[in-house]
Amino acid sequence: MKKIPPITKEYFLDSLGPRNRTQVKYYSFFENKINSIKDHAIGLHIWILFNLVERKVEIVSENVEQFTPFKKADWIHNMEDGFFINLFHPDDRMYLLSAFQLAEEMRLQLDNSRKGTVKFNFYGRMMDMNHEYRLVMIKSIGEYINTQNDVEASLTAVFDISHYKIPNLPLLSVIDYSKEETQYYKYIERDIKNVDIEVPKIAKREKEILNLMCEGYNTPQIAFELSISYHTVENHKRNLRKKTNTKTSSELIAFVMIHNLI
Repeated sequence: MKKIPPITKEYFLDSLGPRNRTQVKYYSFFENKINSIKDHAIGLHIWILFNLVERKVEIVSENVEQFTPFKKADWIHNMEDGFFINLFHPDDRMYLLSAFQLAEEMRLQLDNSRKGTVKFNFYGRMMDMNHEYRLVMIKSIGEYINTQNDVEASLTAVFDISHYKIPNLPLLSVIDYSKEETQYYKYIERDIKNVDIEVPKIAKREKEILNLMCEGYNTPQIAFELSISYHTVENHKRNLRKKTNTKTSSELIAFVMIHNLI
């Protein structure tokens, strides 16, 4: 099992290397994805557009002041100053950087046809508007890859997941939609290790119900939306909790979110 030690900010930035720049307007490229983030949000969240050529935060969502102690203008920083990673708990920073680097190495090894099908989620404790740390999920939404195979820009969403009870939370999950499989990594002491987790198969109807649950729909609303009975929805929920070994709807949603079942 491969072990990767935590790394410094400087080491991570050096590992990215130089990248070519095209004339693409990054916000325009990602605009549709940005607008769709809220449709699948599971709570308070922000999005961040990283310019990896100039190594800076290009733009962030308007609600960032509700999420962190800093104003929107404070976010427009060069990545070298460590502004973004310093928002995370000191105990998490080097592990997250190591996970970011691992994700970059994985991406570089992929065939061009698969680069758009593999997504990465990261988990750590991030500072809130009251300067207190809470658990978040950092989700890769999309990348702009130029003809030289450089990632020029990346769109990332950060979700507050502190209200979910999540046992055995991984540091990193890698979702390969082309193979319909997910790999999980966690840090143990000073290493990241691959974690084997048995993830249940979710049927199409169950996914429809889970999607609506993640959007905040209750049982009567789900029944109405899917034109099925109240009891059918409840039966599906009960079967899903059994499949995922969870006891409540909140735990079920957390399991689904962490293991990317929808």
